[in-house]
Amino acid sequence: MGRESTQKETYNIIAAVTLAHHKVSGGNSFVVEAQNEDEQKQIMLDIAKAVNGDVTKTSNGILIILKG
Repeated sequence: MGRESTQKETYNIIAAVTLAHHKVSGGNSFVVEAQNEDEQKQIMLDIAKAVNGDVTKTSNGILIILKG
């Protein structure tokens, strides 16, 4: 059997890219409100590329950029 890692990887939320109907507050990250889904995706790509971050999409459509 292989050894399993006991270390947990932690991520910081860099940004949340939302649409107008989402209600999100910042904390230590910033929130960007896009006008439509196309703009939301483009902003997400620009930020993720700039910080070399990972992206996840929540079930309600908010895009979150994470950095490990």
